[in-house]
Formats: sequence, structure tokens, C-alpha cells
Amino acid sequence: MNAGRKARIAILYPSDPAGSVPSGVDTFIKGILKFAPADIEYTLMGATSDPQRRPVGIGQEVGLGPRPARFVPITWVDAGGRRGRIPLTVRYLLALRRSIRSGLLRDFDAFDCHRIEPLVLLRGDRRPRNVVLHTDMSILRDPDCEIMWRHAPWLYESIEARLFPTADRIYSVRQSAVDRYRARFPSIAERFVFTNTWVDTQVFFPAESTEARDAARAIFRSQAGLNPAAELAVFVGRLDRSKDPVLLLQAFGHLAARRPNLELVLVGDGVLRGELESSIRESGLAGRVHLMGARTSATIAELHRAADVFVLSSLYEGMPIALLEAVASGLPVASTRVGEVARVIREGTNGCIARERSAPALAAAISAALDIAGPLQRKQSAEAIAPFSAEVVLAPIYQNHRRQAGLQA
Repeated sequence: MNAGRKARIAILYPSDPAGSVPSGVDTFIKGILKFAPADIEYTLMGATSDPQRRPVGIGQEVGLGPRPARFVPITWVDAGGRRGRIPLTVRYLLALRRSIRSGLLRDFDAFDCHRIEPLVLLRGDRRPRNVVLHTDMSILRDPDCEIMWRHAPWLYESIEARLFPTADRIYSVRQSAVDRYRARFPSIAERFVFTNTWVDTQVFFPAESTEARDAARAIFRSQAGLNPAAELAVFVGRLDRSKDPVLLLQAFGHLAARRPNLELVLVGDGVLRGELESSIRESGLAGRVHLMGARTSATIAELHRAADVFVLSSLYEGMPIALLEAVASGLPVASTRVGEVARVIREGTNGCIARERSAPALAAAISAALDIAGPLQRKQSAEAIAPFSAEVVLAPIYQNHRRQAGLQA
């Protein structure tokens, strides 16, 4: 043990902890910063979504938890999650290379990379580095995948083969990815570790009683301009192909006539917003489908407590944090069969998983999930979410950082 010394960890990912960029990766990183123990100091080498308030190149402290975290924006990111002419990953790597050359990463004990690409810039560095993979990258060979590496999956796999041996720990939120990598890289199999994602139960929790829920529901709906008497379905995520809000809108169209009191709220922003707005107008659903844009976690938590069902329509996922947040708030969930959702959803108890990837099947799951809401469901949701609390999930990550910094054998 090194009494009094703190582990100094740099997180390398284009995230803005003070912004509302819609991304599960951003939420995961915010949790690491918020719940950090006193003996670990984190610095996020990230990207600003508000260059006026958080200028590029100006380090600052952000208060997410009991102790502020250090944030150094080295490039910018669009606040709505929209793509620029030069891919964000490319801009970030160029900025990170400049940061390394100027000595900004000199004083850290270890590095956390939430994409594999920064490992290229750290190959000559002897300090420990970790990788956190937030999806199973075998999805690159799926024709519907929108990740840029889909154009050359063989090249990405070649880069993995070169870089994984340089990493001390490789986390994945998909057990399928851990199993595949262990079989592919047997000499370093022990470095691949499954990790759940987590939910902040300080923010996302059910109402204490039916009366409290009804009161909170009435207040939020009034403030947000939502129908106080409607059944309310909620989606939270980027408006892009991976989250497939187009499928959700199609499923809602199947339900619109059968459940005339049902309305849909989509929280998030992205490249598909314009297409969705056009589809909503053309389908005659403008008064029943609401695009709220990006919102803070606190607002999303209030929305969950005012809603009746959460819908996940994703094409691919790891362990979606947005789903965990909904379950923690006492919402039943309707979901496509993706990622690790079956670890959380108990069919007919706290949600329903669509039998197939189609609008009618997702519509059927939404309808079934709406029919199971109630006090018993809220209790069982709390039980289902217990293994995914931040305290449980993040403890091994913090312990690994202590080990890598030499604070603990």
C-alpha cells in the first residue's frame, strides 16, 4: 500500500461530462467520474459540446459527485450527436496525438480507452491501459451496421490482433464478445472480462407510492405539455440507425388505431431526426408523437415516472443503460431481442421482448408491456435492477485502477 498517494487515471474518449450528448458510453463514463472513490483521481481527455462555456484546450473541474473530476476537452462534439465532414474519431485521435506530444498525458498511472483506436497512440507507452468495448464488434459484418469500420471489418479485426496484446484489461458489456475473444486470443484470454453497465439509482427510482406517482405524473405532463390522460410510451437514445427509431415509429403506427389513447415521446437527437419529423407528419400522428430532443438525466428520470412503458427498438446493443434507467424507475419495458436485455427483462413481469425484429412484433410487445404495469411490477423491477447498481458494477473497475497504479497488490 502507498499511504496518501492517489491513483491517477486518464479516460480517453470524446465525451463531455457537462453536456447532454445522447450516448450510453457517455453515461457510463459519467458514472465512473461521479462515484469515484477518494483514492482515485480521474481526468477525462474528452470533447466539448459547448465551446463557449467549455473551450477546447482549457482544463476545468466538473462536479458530478462528492468530488469534482478533471475535464480537458481536446476537440469538439456536436451536441445533437450529428456527424461532421471529418469523423469525430479521426479528429479526436489527431487531438490526442497533439496532447501526447505536448506532455498532457505524462503524469498518469494508467489509461482507460472506450474505443480501441487510442491504443495505437499508446503503443510505445509502458503504463497499463484498459479498453472498454460497448458493443460486440462482430456487428461490423451485419449489412445493417452503421459503424464506419463496417467498410473494412477485416482491417478492424487486424488492428484488434495487434493492439489487444498491448492492453492490460479488456472489458466488454457483451458476454458473446468476451467468449469470442477468449477463443480467438487464448494466450491472453484472462484479460477479457465481462462487465455489466450500471444505473444511477440516486437519480432513477420509482415513486414511493401510487399517490406520489400520480402527483408527479400530473405535474410533469402539465409542464411538458403532454396529455394528462394518455398512455405514454417513452424512447431514450440517439436518433440513428443503431437505435432504429424508424422501427419504433412503424410499431407505434400499428398500435395507433387499437390504442387511441397511446402517445409516444422520443428523447434524443441525431441524424434521423429530419426523416422522423417527415414520417410523423405524413402518417398523421403529429399530435401523438413528440420529439423532445436531448434532455438531462434528471428530466429523463421525471419523464420515466410520468410514463407507462419504455421502448427499446435497437438494432444492436451491449447492455443498454437507457433500459436499466427505465426499469429502475419502475417502468415496464418493451424491447427488441438485442444485447444483454434478457439479463434484466423478466417476460411478463417487468417487460416483454419482441418475438422477432418487425414492427408488428414490437407493437405486440409494447401492448403486452402496457398491460403488466402496476405496484407489483414496480417492486419486481427494483429486484431486477439490484445487480446493476453503480456501486456493484463499478467496484471491480476501481479495484483494477488501484492495482494498476500500485496502490494495491
